Amino acid sequence: MAIRGILFDFNGTLFFDSDFHMEAFRRTLRGYGKPIPSDDYMIRNIFGRTNETIYLENIDPRGTAEDVKVFANQKESQYRSFCLENPKDFHFTEGACELLDYLKEKKIPYCMATGAEIDNLEFYFEQMNLGRWFTLDNIVYTDGSFKGKPEPDIYQLAASRLELSCAECLVFEDGTSGIISANRAGAGAVIAVCEEKLPSPINEETKIHSIHHDFLSWKEILANFDL
Repeated sequence: MAIRGILFDFNGTLFFDSDFHMEAFRRTLRGYGKPIPSDDYMIRNIFGRTNETIYLENIDPRGTAEDVKVFANQKESQYRSFCLENPKDFHFTEGACELLDYLKEKKIPYCMATGAEIDNLEFYFEQMNLGRWFTLDNIVYTDGSFKGKPEPDIYQLAASRLELSCAECLVFEDGTSGIISANRAGAGAVIAVCEEKLPSPINEETKIHSIHHDFLSWKEILANFDL
């Protein structure tokens, strides 16, 4: 089946913000008296997952909705502070803006499928000019209405926003959970885009077409799928 649309993860993919998230997780987990996970563990078991899942799996499996809310607010507020405190690293991944401009110009359908919650999305709209390419109509974000990655729900929903099947979509992802989510959703192909300095998200459960460390070769990538 031909590829007709594109689905993007955001954090760690369109925006290389893994360091900000990792430090926010370290500080927050330390405050709960929990051991600090390795970078590899975070990439494979935390990145892309909802704050609820992260809290229940890493802090307290009996936690309440209020417990999760407190954790999420603490972690995400620290994350946003780190973004603002490091302006030289607070930008889209190289080549991403050019790719998004092209998709918009050529009217190629695209949608974001992100584990981010609304507070962070509003932050990106305000601080990163996200509205240049996206509205809430072409973003599926964590709102508690569906299962998070690695379950397939988010990519199924994102494809439906484009009135396409997942098999007709090319997915760009960086995290192990996200790649598995796209695989389970039946994505036509998955391209891994991740920071070269970080541990690879690829393991025996993941299936990808290729791996890149930026979007600079986006023309060649799209050419492979006749887009």
